[in-house]
Amino acid sequence: KTSSQLSEGNVCSDLPFKMADKLEVGMKLQAMYSDGEFYPATVVTISESQKRAKKPVKVHFVGYTDAEDTWLGLDSLKSKRLPKPAGKAKAKA
Repeated sequence: KTSSQLSEGNVCSDLPFKMADKLEVGMKLQAMYSDGEFYPATVVTISESQKRAKKPVKVHFVGYTDAEDTWLGLDSLKSKRLPKPAGKAKAKA
């Protein structure tokens, strides 16, 4: 079981990069701000660095200064190009 769990872990660690490939610099989407709410934002940068694996997308919040730009994980972004998070609705039921 441990070897299969390790291989599954490797697949999961590559997942953010594969999903981030569906986004493009300049693309408009909804991004979660520090208050937990989603706001209109634009993709500034998409990193492929291993250091940024958990938060590979830098966004600029529309109407705010560049100082508010932040790196986010895919779970903090909403876009038609990204799959909807699985299981969250079922987990509450």
